Amino acid sequence: MTTSKKGPVESPPHGRNTTARYFSRAIGNALRVLEILQQSSRPLALTDVTQQAKLPKSSVFRILRTLELAGYLQRAEGDRFTPSQAAATMPNQLASQLLAAARPLMKQLSHEFGETISLALLFENHIEVIAVIESPHRVNMINFVGSIIPPHASSLGKCITAFQPDGRGEKLLRAFSLVRFTPNSIVDEAALSKELELVRARGYATDFEESTLGGCCISAPIFGKEGHAVAAVSVSMPKMRFTNQERLIAAVRDAAAAVTLELRGN
Repeated sequence: MTTSKKGPVESPPHGRNTTARYFSRAIGNALRVLEILQQSSRPLALTDVTQQAKLPKSSVFRILRTLELAGYLQRAEGDRFTPSQAAATMPNQLASQLLAAARPLMKQLSHEFGETISLALLFENHIEVIAVIESPHRVNMINFVGSIIPPHASSLGKCITAFQPDGRGEKLLRAFSLVRFTPNSIVDEAALSKELELVRARGYATDFEESTLGGCCISAPIFGKEGHAVAAVSVSMPKMRFTNQERLIAAVRDAAAAVTLELRGN
């Protein structure tokens, strides 16, 4: 289930077409900084990164510290930074490929159902929304790019967590913790284990008011070349419009399958 927090959608970079209105400038800048460090043959200082990124020094400092605390950068030679081992798995290139493959299918889902469509990506230790198409309805479920998805109390989170190799799913759950958002949130480990087994058996995940009261959601996993879920796509809506579930499930699964094929180059 996508979160229902409200927040302004960031303006797209100048010159982008209308599909770029869901582009996250903050995430884009962070990926740009990481790429600069990955392409460098030596550790870089704050000043070096600032000059190459052509961003304000204060912004680069926050990005560097965030990436360091998240485990993607490490200190070397004093106050210089270099990518950590975890950065090798940072899905910066995957994010671009995923967005290119998923946007047309997200538009199809939006056109058919008129509900909020979200795309979430698996990072090293969390799941994050990277694209949203908002519902035109006055009463809807609102999501926003950059929101962190609970791996246990959302359809997007459960979808991705269920299809991880041994230990990776547990790592995601520990990093977030089993927070109770509503009375329907699954916070018991045994019950959650059964729920994830059900997700694997069905090939999709549901959220019946688990992250937000009055909200429902259906998600399907998107798989990478290694066979593990790297992302998920969802359709979320108010409970009062949660009808025709069979068609919802089929459409979301078809969209996720099509993105998977695109990512695998088939």
